[in-house]
Amino acid sequence: MPHPLRLTPLVVALALGWVPAARAQDSTQNSVPNSAPLASAPLQLTPSLDLLAHLPSEAQAFEPLFVIADKITGQNNVYVHATGDVELRKHSVVIKTDRLRYYFVENEAVANGNVRVLRDGNLFSGPALRMQLDTYRGQMPDANYYFRVTQGHGHADQIDFLGRDHIQADNATYTTCTASPVDWFVKATHLDLNLADNTGTARDAKVVFKGATILPLPYASFPLSDARKSGWLPPTLGVDSRNGLDLAVPYYWNIAPNYDATLTPRIILRRGFMGSVATRWLQPDYSGRSQFDLLPSDSSDSGNSRWAGYVQQNGGLGHGLSYAVNYQQVSDDNWWQDFGGVNPVIGANRTLPQQGSITYGLPLGYMQLSVNRWQTLQNAAAPIGVPYNQQPQLYTHLQSANYTGLSWQFDSALTRFTNPTAISGDRLYLNPQISYPVVRPGGFVTPKLSFNFTRYVTDTAMPGGATTADRSVPTFSLDSGLVFERPASLFGRALTQTLEPRLYYVYTPYRNQQNLPNFDSADLDLNLSTIYTDNVFSGNDRIADANNLTGGVTSRLLDPQTGVELGRLTLAQRVLFAPQRVTLSGAPIPAGLNDTFALASANLSAHWSADAALQYNMRLRQSQQIAAGARWSPGPYKTISTSYLYQSAASGQIPLRYINTAWQWQLSQRWYSVGQANYSILDKRFNNGLLGFEYDGGCWVGRVVLQRNSLTPATAYTRILFQLELVGFSRLGNNPLSALKQNIPGYQILKQSIAPPSRFSNYE
Repeated sequence: MPHPLRLTPLVVALALGWVPAARAQDSTQNSVPNSAPLASAPLQLTPSLDLLAHLPSEAQAFEPLFVIADKITGQNNVYVHATGDVELRKHSVVIKTDRLRYYFVENEAVANGNVRVLRDGNLFSGPALRMQLDTYRGQMPDANYYFRVTQGHGHADQIDFLGRDHIQADNATYTTCTASPVDWFVKATHLDLNLADNTGTARDAKVVFKGATILPLPYASFPLSDARKSGWLPPTLGVDSRNGLDLAVPYYWNIAPNYDATLTPRIILRRGFMGSVATRWLQPDYSGRSQFDLLPSDSSDSGNSRWAGYVQQNGGLGHGLSYAVNYQQVSDDNWWQDFGGVNPVIGANRTLPQQGSITYGLPLGYMQLSVNRWQTLQNAAAPIGVPYNQQPQLYTHLQSANYTGLSWQFDSALTRFTNPTAISGDRLYLNPQISYPVVRPGGFVTPKLSFNFTRYVTDTAMPGGATTADRSVPTFSLDSGLVFERPASLFGRALTQTLEPRLYYVYTPYRNQQNLPNFDSADLDLNLSTIYTDNVFSGNDRIADANNLTGGVTSRLLDPQTGVELGRLTLAQRVLFAPQRVTLSGAPIPAGLNDTFALASANLSAHWSADAALQYNMRLRQSQQIAAGARWSPGPYKTISTSYLYQSAASGQIPLRYINTAWQWQLSQRWYSVGQANYSILDKRFNNGLLGFEYDGGCWVGRVVLQRNSLTPATAYTRILFQLELVGFSRLGNNPLSALKQNIPGYQILKQSIAPPSRFSNYE
């Protein structure tokens, strides 16, 4: 006769081993060398900042088991029968039920009535359960489940537990929707989830949205988290005015932890079949990626074969050597306008780099041997300039280690320049510099002397008739400034205000450079660093003669606690004591007051920011450049930005005048508007733009975007981007997110994925 035990309430601990003793012995053995006697080894504790997710295999045999219930009866070492708010607890599993019987020999639990099983934050519930607690094998009929990592849930006619990390379900559903009715779900006749290798497979499945089957899945393999997993990715479907319907079905191949590839067959309705292969690789000494796209026969281009590809890799060779490769090429000039959305790296770019370099690190600098070529994609209706190839270039940069006191710097470059549309040749450039920066808390003075030597050897005669030429130009500059600061306040906010006057004098004698080739010189962009500069041109082919003084003052507003800059205003005036005879346009610039500069930025609030820049020519009494922009973000998913750019035709610049506006705005609890518009005031037309809407359905997001891109002044193409995102499962359609992030500053993705909750979030 079994001997009954009756205690109400009763807590019975079935300790199957003395765990502390086992742990202590293991810790001691691990902390002592093999040659040391065990008796002489002190007991050591190993600190840990986290609880073990899984017990070590050697400790699992000694894992204690606890049963808590209103009433427990049983027979020693045979079984325990518990009723009333029953809880069975182990390190890795918790079972709650109305009635439970545990068998000692089989190590098996049989539960009935309101069964709940919690493992690693995952929850399974049903009317009954049978499970072996050592192997975690068992069954649960009519089961509901919730997965912590994906935060998805569903129901199955039966769940079979095939081990700690392996589950099978029959006639199962899955969704992340919490409201009723459920907007979408996946239904599968058979579902196999292997949590150990993060693999899920579904057979005879379908995706149901709003009661309609939108994607049949006879067989599907998918990852159970954000980890990589080989298998078919959701298809993408796009429509545009040049290619018509574009359907792509990518396959992801997880080759190894440090290698993967994506193979994408696609059908373009107006052109034919295209195949793409994208690969990535990662090694301790190098990493890279590539993609190749092939359209064997373009039905819209007389059946011609068209292709595009790139390879990018960088790494180290040891002994101070490193290298980098970036090679991009397409089959024809029209690729950028026909297939700009196929390859994310090449895109719609019209100048494609073909570059490679080897760099050798030196104690005080580096040497670099590089080749820089360009493939230029021309269009007769909108031609662009052809950049020079540098093949090869040997560049050296050296500088002293100190930044105050006597300092020096040396730059040199030996370059072969080629261009099919202009003069080609070789150029040697040497630029030694010596300076003596004196820096104090209240100011600085930096005298500097530099020398520019350039030698040209051209393939054909230069404008003056020679094929060789030398140029030697010294430059002296004196840079000085003071820094004052005081406490201030604005709108009741305590601030620190600075006043920073600065004088910058440059003297460079005139050298006639009219007959020299121009391989890489252009006007500098307008910013704070280009106001105070030795040379008003970039590159090394034009060194402007100068007898100039630039005087300016900057005032900044700083947060006194953090030092963050909240606002800045810079005013500067350049005075020419002698005419500047070296210009890109050929016409000299008279002496006197020349360019006036004004730059301002404000970031006084987390909700808005603004910046502006102005270059005004006092002699011509006209603006040379104007750039202004502002952004307002009063809350999440609410941002509006606008910018204005003006550039005059002075000094041979391309005249520009356009305004750009972009926004993301929450219209209601569910609806969001997104858009961007770029308008050319000179041409009186829209260049590029997009307009769309997003809808937040709670467990799904819908996006529809209409995008227009100008190809030439007379032609443009329009495409429709639409996407259905089933949150926590997949995104279906032609992804518009890259276009939104690229064109809308501050764009925020709805339902942005975050780290999964802790495995203790469902702790009971």
